[in-house]
Amino acid sequence: MKTFLIHFGQLLYKYRAVTAVPFFIILVILSRNASFNFIPHLLLFLGLLIRIWAAGYIGVKARANRFATGYVITSGPYRYLKHPLYIGNLFLVLGVILLFNPPLWYAFSLLLIFTVEYFIIVYSELSYLKALPKKVVNFDLANARGEANTIIIVIVIALIRHFLR
Repeated sequence: MKTFLIHFGQLLYKYRAVTAVPFFIILVILSRNASFNFIPHLLLFLGLLIRIWAAGYIGVKARANRFATGYVITSGPYRYLKHPLYIGNLFLVLGVILLFNPPLWYAFSLLLIFTVEYFIIVYSELSYLKALPKKVVNFDLANARGEANTIIIVIVIALIRHFLR
């Protein structure tokens, strides 16, 4: 079972960007009108900030489709959290769910799916990281530039929501 979870986690990690697409399409279909609320926008902003901060330390290796780092980062957000990019993702998912205001059953289903998927990814990634040396690295703005894609995706999602109103 342990080996299966590790391999399944690697597979989920490889396709993590694609797995959200069908759930997002259903979210759009099930979206309901709601009055403007700053909380979803705040969550999206916090998620992006956390991801930019973390990406500035981990760099392009976080964008690979497999676990690719050669060390465990112990500085920046990694000093406080093992997986700050995933925490940023959680804020993004919560923000998108609240932005689209789906039925409660679907909102909870999305959170459950996200939690299970990332639990398996984290389990697999921790198995990979446990044998690696620890390293202190500095924030590098060039590394954080990779988050431009994430920012664009969040803007497109917000625009989709805006035009659905």
